[in-house]
Amino acid sequence: MTATSAERRHPSDAGTSPMRREGSVSRVIAADPLRLYHWVSDITRTPEWSPETRRCTWTGDVRTTRAGARFAGVNRFALLRWTRQCEVVTAEPGREFSFRTLPDDKVADSTVWTFRLEAAPGGTRVTHAYEMVAHLSRGQERLAALLIPPHRDRRPDMARSLDRLADAVEGRADARQARLGQAHTAEGPIDLTGVYALHHALRRDLDLLARAVPATPPGDAEAWTALARRWHVCAAVLRHRTTGADAVLPLLLERADAAGDPVARESAERARTGRDRLTPMIDACTATFDTLISEPIPGAERLAAEVAGLRDALADVLAYEESTVLPLVQRHLSVASWQKAAHATRQGLGRLGLGVVLPWLALDTPRDELGHVLAHTGGPIARAVLNRGGSPIARVLLALTGRRFEREHRIAFRWL
Repeated sequence: MTATSAERRHPSDAGTSPMRREGSVSRVIAADPLRLYHWVSDITRTPEWSPETRRCTWTGDVRTTRAGARFAGVNRFALLRWTRQCEVVTAEPGREFSFRTLPDDKVADSTVWTFRLEAAPGGTRVTHAYEMVAHLSRGQERLAALLIPPHRDRRPDMARSLDRLADAVEGRADARQARLGQAHTAEGPIDLTGVYALHHALRRDLDLLARAVPATPPGDAEAWTALARRWHVCAAVLRHRTTGADAVLPLLLERADAAGDPVARESAERARTGRDRLTPMIDACTATFDTLISEPIPGAERLAAEVAGLRDALADVLAYEESTVLPLVQRHLSVASWQKAAHATRQGLGRLGLGVVLPWLALDTPRDELGHVLAHTGGPIARAVLNRGGSPIARVLLALTGRRFEREHRIAFRWL
């Protein structure tokens, strides 16, 4: 729809308006264009994914989706509640659905809302856009922006609408995510508990190692041997993380490009750069640990600086992944594609051995999260171990591996 010059009010003020007057967001949803069209064009279902709309009903004689049909939308934000009359502008099955809010005696503004649908790898690229074609007065805009802050820029709410639409169409629900001190928890259908558990264990161990290396006397061979073994577990997990990222990041880039999301591409590229920066630091720590037998004193001094540097760099990388990359994973990847891409990391952890992985992940994990963490990272044997009705053999396995791990843990960090 193109507005006439009379409808466009204050066009020269757009740059100083407290409200962004147009914008769009996109994502790929795992459904064909025609199916998605039927969802978005059924205005009675809009409250299922809209953060603001509470009810939509057809009005007048026309009660079907076609150009010119009218409906009323009831909206709510905090304590405010209002109704807008709307008119369908475009109704092209499998391609586009749009409508506009109609000005009346109380509100003079009008906004065109559009859903454009294009076939894309993994389903349909849905672009949700809006354009204010008739504006409020400057004073009214300031008041609206004050009372309803999300109206200053509609794109964040629109992105949430697409995410909720994807959940509804794909039959997904938010998975339970473990809370293990991560910088941010990415809510969504993909269970990222395994990722957060690894991050928790790596942060814990790098902090312990960074403090233990300068504190451990060079002559305590038993402690240094235990520290070296613990380091090699961390190094192996860090390398398996890289293998997993090699599978996940290209897929995320592909889906981001299909959705026309340049911010997601930039974020994934930055995550890859940060991960690559860790590799030489991991190698340096490994090499220094391996030389401690022949050069205990200078080696320990060098190692203290190397481990502390890796700890700090890893903290930055993990925080960025948690706050920026994993929310993009929830938005752009399906559960099936995530599980397939993360398979390499799970295989690598399996090669470390259940007797190492289970107690390593369990250490310092909050009691109320322990069952959830191990059940999603240790595989079928871990699930059997954590099942209170499980076999005595499974319970003995966890008890035995835990005692051995805890004994070596005490030796490695006894100088802290």
